Amino acid sequence: MIKRLLVIAAAALMLFGCAHNKNPYQKTLFIERYLDPGNPLDVQIRNTLDALRANPRSAPLHNELGQLLRRKGFPKDAEIEFERAVNADHRFYPAWYNLGLVREDRGDYPGARVAFHQTVHYKHGHAAALFQLGLMEEHRHHDDAAIEYYAKAFLINHDLLDVHVNPRILDSQLVAEALIRMYPKEQARESSIFEPAPPDYISPEAQQAPSPQPPAEKIVPPAAPVTNPAEQKPAPKPPR
Repeated sequence: MIKRLLVIAAAALMLFGCAHNKNPYQKTLFIERYLDPGNPLDVQIRNTLDALRANPRSAPLHNELGQLLRRKGFPKDAEIEFERAVNADHRFYPAWYNLGLVREDRGDYPGARVAFHQTVHYKHGHAAALFQLGLMEEHRHHDDAAIEYYAKAFLINHDLLDVHVNPRILDSQLVAEALIRMYPKEQARESSIFEPAPPDYISPEAQQAPSPQPPAEKIVPPAAPVTNPAEQKPAPKPPR
C-alpha cells in the first residue's frame, strides 16, 4: 500500500514538474491576433515572443515583453510577464519594479507594495521604488513614513524632484517636509570639501633617499682648427 502511494506521489510530482516547465509560448497566444506586421511595436512583440519560445526561462525577455505589452494596451498580460520574470530570477529587480507599477495602476496596492519592497531589497537605493513606497504611505496617511521614503529617494536622485522626469511628484503634498528631512544629510555631504595633496608635497621615503649625484662632466679636447687649403701660403724656397 505504501509503495503504491509512493508511486502515485512520484507520478503527481512528475506531472506537476512537466506542467511547471511547460513552455507557455509553444502555441499561438491570444494577443498575437492583434499584432500588425506593419506596426514596429507589434514587430518587437512578435520577435520577443519568438525569443521566448526558444528560451522561456529568460527573465530579461519576460521583462521586455511585459513592457511592450503594457505599451500595446494589455496591462494584465504585462503583469503576467513581469511575474514570470521574477519567477525565473527572483533577484531580477527591474521586473519587481515594473510589477509594482502595473499592480499599482490597477489598484492592487498590497501587491504593489510587496513588489516595490522586493525591488529595494534586491537593489539597495533604488530611488524610484523608494519614491513609489512614499506615495503609497502617503495614500495610507502614514505621513512620517512617507516623508522618510521621499527624503531617501531625493537624496539618492535629485532628478525625481523634476516634474518632467517624475510627473508623479505632483501627487504628493509632502515634498517640502521631505526636503527639510533630507537637508541635514544633504548639507553634510555638500559641505564636505576634501583637501588634496599640496603640489610641493614630498613623501618621507623621498626625503630619506640619498640625493642623486650629478653625472661627471665629460672633458672634450678642443678640436683642431680647420683651414682652407686654398688659403694656405706656399712655404718659402731655401736660398741657393
